[in-house]
Amino acid sequence: MKKPLPKAHAGRAAPAFTLLEISSAIALMLILATALIVMLQQHVAFMEMAQRQKFLTNDAPQIGSLLGRIFNQSDHFFVYASHDSAVAGDAPVLSGGKAVRLFFHAADQTSKERLIAVDDSGGTTRLRFYTLHADGSETSWVVSDKIKDATFSTSEGILAATLEGPNGEEITYSGGGR
Repeated sequence: MKKPLPKAHAGRAAPAFTLLEISSAIALMLILATALIVMLQQHVAFMEMAQRQKFLTNDAPQIGSLLGRIFNQSDHFFVYASHDSAVAGDAPVLSGGKAVRLFFHAADQTSKERLIAVDDSGGTTRLRFYTLHADGSETSWVVSDKIKDATFSTSEGILAATLEGPNGEEITYSGGGR
């Protein structure tokens, strides 16, 4: 008859982790999990903040580029309290205007008038560029519909347009007649 084979580790317990080692590992995993949750919350907060500032990072540079080119090509300008007062030719204002009338010299030595004004109709605030025609009519296109408000002012011959974004952001673009 054959004898049973002897156990290799007779009298010794099977290899395992101690209670202290397991407790330390679990505590370390809990600390890492907590740190990851805090980092995730911070990331979400930063992404929400970046989304709220979208006007300044995406829309405002495009508006500023367009306004800068228009302002710098004009020969002279007048700031008015409103679109209607600009069209009527009322007395200009120095600050707090909602419209600016721009004058450009054409190649044929004539002067062309354009108007940039804040349009609050329809529940949405828009910045519009108007072309005034000889028959009294006007055509327009939207410079931006992503603003909450805009004001124009002039100081020492420099035209400034202050735009307010939908979340209260504020940025000012300046330019002037040649």
